[in-house]
Amino acid sequence: MQSFPEFIKYLWQRLGSMSLAIILLVVLSVASVIGTVLLQNQDQTDYLQQFGPLWYWVFRSLGLFDMYHTWWFLTILGFLMLSLTSCLWRNVPKMLKEMRSRKATVSAKALKRFNYLKQWQLSSETDTNALQESLRQRLQGWEFRLVEEGDTQYLRADKGRWNKWGYILVHSAILVILVGGWMGAQYGFRGNMAVPEGKSEKEISFLQGTETGHLTMPFEVRCNSFSIDFFPTGAPKEFRSNLTIIDGGKEVLTSDIIVNEPLYYKGVRIYQASFGDGGSDITFKLFHMDGSEAITTAKTQVYKSWIDTDTGISLKITDFKPYNVENMANPGEPKKFQDLGPAVEYEMRGPGLKAVKIKAFMNPFIDADGNNQGSFLMISLSGDKADYKPVALGLDLTNKDEWKLFHAFLRHLAALTENGKQTKEANLEAFKAAMTEVFGDNRPKGFQQMAMRTLQAVNMLPQLPWPILPMLDDFNQHYYTGLQLAQDPGMNVVWIGSALLVIGLCIMFYMPHRKLWLIIKPNDAGIQVSLAGMANRNHLVFNKDFHDLFTKMDNDFASFSS
Repeated sequence: MQSFPEFIKYLWQRLGSMSLAIILLVVLSVASVIGTVLLQNQDQTDYLQQFGPLWYWVFRSLGLFDMYHTWWFLTILGFLMLSLTSCLWRNVPKMLKEMRSRKATVSAKALKRFNYLKQWQLSSETDTNALQESLRQRLQGWEFRLVEEGDTQYLRADKGRWNKWGYILVHSAILVILVGGWMGAQYGFRGNMAVPEGKSEKEISFLQGTETGHLTMPFEVRCNSFSIDFFPTGAPKEFRSNLTIIDGGKEVLTSDIIVNEPLYYKGVRIYQASFGDGGSDITFKLFHMDGSEAITTAKTQVYKSWIDTDTGISLKITDFKPYNVENMANPGEPKKFQDLGPAVEYEMRGPGLKAVKIKAFMNPFIDADGNNQGSFLMISLSGDKADYKPVALGLDLTNKDEWKLFHAFLRHLAALTENGKQTKEANLEAFKAAMTEVFGDNRPKGFQQMAMRTLQAVNMLPQLPWPILPMLDDFNQHYYTGLQLAQDPGMNVVWIGSALLVIGLCIMFYMPHRKLWLIIKPNDAGIQVSLAGMANRNHLVFNKDFHDLFTKMDNDFASFSS
């Protein structure tokens, strides 16, 4: 039976064992790999779609979606810190004592076990001081200690005797880094903030496990302006926000930020993370599909809904983009990017209608040959953007005369068509009559293409089940800047630990501890001189240096004997 103090002592020793430290490091490494591969703090629906119900609940119960804040991960981290603390507590005093002591004497039994050992037999008249001086001259920059024990002289030489500081610093650095990581996990935060142009915000949101958390900052962030540049492919090249920090009702700091160049205030780093529509003003041109030729307008904003009281049609505006660059090349051809112009996305609902998602473009489509192919939409019956299908409307709805021409053509065609049978001759005569009605004797430029678009619209527009056709007419762009605010009180601690780790590794690998003994001992034949050495690493290099030193000392001793 052990007493309680003895049990605590035993437990403390076991905590500092290398085997336990290795096990904890392996477990922590495996957990960190999982946390790296499995994206942390994502939306729960994304996890559910990715893994399915079974694995979703397994991973959720283990806390793998916010692993670095789980009790078991922090427990492993805590045990590893305790293990390193115990190791340092037990071994640092011994290492410091060993580095200071520098025992110079070597027993005869120990001398025989040296891997590096050379011996000479010299005459008794040899000057021992000259022997010692020869070693000192050959080992410039080494530290020496002379001890005499009886009639035997021991001259110890050391280089890099503070090498064990490397081990101390490396273990201490790992402990400091773990403490810094723990501080960041416990007291730090990282959250998102969306600030529209001209407005301010002070609350961030972040995913915390399976829930969304909110945190109010001690200051406000106002977005004065936002600008963005694009690559020819349509990808964002650079987006920049001009921000003002408002603290206590006073403007204390104004600065631009771009990606990877954050703004720092009161320990909080403000990063440029994303951007999006901040509630742009949208004007729709509504084309009534009841044959009345009526065109009305509707004004709304992104993220808001508009309802037509006459038809019951509702439009929920979900997004707006002033640039829509698409690859217009055919399959197998080199990519050819083209900006299709501004487009608004909305969800249309109405009585007796299936909800659809629509992307309406402001400009007509101009093909590679410069031909106007008319206005077009992208329609998704499932509501998923991935299911968008292009729908060519035929008419160029930016030209109100084409809308008139379309209805005039339908009226004249109905009057000329016999028994509901449509002929080419009737189409041609109806179109001529419609052109005269809309334009008189002045034919517009490109009326042949207008005729083709009109015929396409006759086949397409009646298939649309909607009482109105909303098309983007005008807009006033407003962006929001997506910011990420982060505070990590352990970051500087981690940097300090990283610096200590680099210094410690450099000492360990590039400052090996080399020890040499010159032992001068009288015997019946004169004087026996022994040169012994050892090194804690880089034995191949030390072997060469020792034999070079042996050769030089052999020459020196030969001259002394002569």
